[in-house]
Amino acid sequence: MKSIPIFLSSDNNYAPFVATTIASICNNTKSFCDFYILDGGIQEENKEKICELKKQFINFSIEFIKIDLEKEFSTIHYENCCKHVSLSTYNRFLIPKLKPELKRVLYLDVDIIVLGDISELYNQDLEGYMLGAIPEQINEKEINLYKQILKLSETHHYFNAGILLIDLEQWILEDIMSKLFEIESKRRNDLLHADQDVLNICFNDSYKVLDFKFNYETNNNQELEQDKQEIVIRHFNTGIKPWNILPTVKTNLINNIDDFYYYLSKTPFNKSVLDKCEYKYPEQLHKLRLIKLLEKKRVPTIEDCIKYKNKKQESIINNA
Repeated sequence: MKSIPIFLSSDNNYAPFVATTIASICNNTKSFCDFYILDGGIQEENKEKICELKKQFINFSIEFIKIDLEKEFSTIHYENCCKHVSLSTYNRFLIPKLKPELKRVLYLDVDIIVLGDISELYNQDLEGYMLGAIPEQINEKEINLYKQILKLSETHHYFNAGILLIDLEQWILEDIMSKLFEIESKRRNDLLHADQDVLNICFNDSYKVLDFKFNYETNNNQELEQDKQEIVIRHFNTGIKPWNILPTVKTNLINNIDDFYYYLSKTPFNKSVLDKCEYKYPEQLHKLRLIKLLEKKRVPTIEDCIKYKNKKQESIINNA
């Protein structure tokens, strides 16, 4: 059985969630997994804690790949994109250069937990496409707005870049890495979501659309409502993260919080994450409900996006 190469990207702040993601994968996957951590400044102490997972799981290896952000991304200007973006979000562009010997790889964000066997995603038939991804699960009006700004095809399904299945062999043959940097340079004034927009422009109408169960977002897709047991990857992709809320504070604002804390409990970071929870008491949840309402109901206009893009105002949610 071949091992599954999986790329994760993190700075020191997200080290606990790298460990949680790895724990969830290893707990549910029979295959051996080779994890490549695109290291944006993880402290040695936290690297050692992540590696402590080997005491529980024997089906993985781990390699930390230090990324010199200033050197690798000296040509990138991401300041016009959403304010929470950091330069390390572009790390996934470097995968063809970092591990050119690999033929097919997964890239996963670390604000996820895996609830099924990750090999089901890895073994998906790409049908000749160089990329497999899952469309964003947001309203059609907002998607159409993105397409208009980014000049995407009307038939393109704007995808979320947090879960990617990559035919790396083809990426290298087609020099996709250079194309991504070129698109960023030429179109940076149009970008609203940094590298995600760049990838959508590059693969405009030309990628394999994968099932929503491989990227079940916080704004979940209605088609899966009756089949939640089929979810393979749960993606906590909005501003409200499960690690902001103590597991003892019962809320329906985020599904799968119990699952997140189950896998977190298998890591050495459990106590430190619990200690840092922002919302520890039920009476604090009114703030979360307001944030959630704004995230769900607010639909940006073209004018909003232009202001957002040019950093002339705060984010759309803060200005709602």
